Amino acid sequence: MKKKVTKPKPRRTLHLDTRVTQNESDIIKRKAEECSLTVSDYMRRCALGHSPRKHLTDREIEAYMNLREMRQHFVGITNALKGKSKQEKLEIFGDVTFMRKWVRAVTTVLKYWDNLLKKMKD
Repeated sequence: MKKKVTKPKPRRTLHLDTRVTQNESDIIKRKAEECSLTVSDYMRRCALGHSPRKHLTDREIEAYMNLREMRQHFVGITNALKGKSKQEKLEIFGDVTFMRKWVRAVTTVLKYWDNLLKKMKD
């Protein structure tokens, strides 16, 4: 198997100075830290037109995992219902109108969660 040939990155040898206030410095440092970047990397990316993204906190990751799990449960329930006859569905829900509203609501929630989870991954 051939080794993948990668170009060496150009060495950064130039230095740019930017004067900022203490408040601006604090904000830049905080934002860089939120993105798990050095101040230099953060400022370079911003200056070159990129939008560095914040890394998720442990609490946000936990919420994300909970959303994924709940979504999987709803998908499982919805898939189980697809294999049921109309009579079996009526026995589960007891009312056709309620059943239709439930299916529409779950479908809406799943679409919303899919979009939210996609945004969180990006």
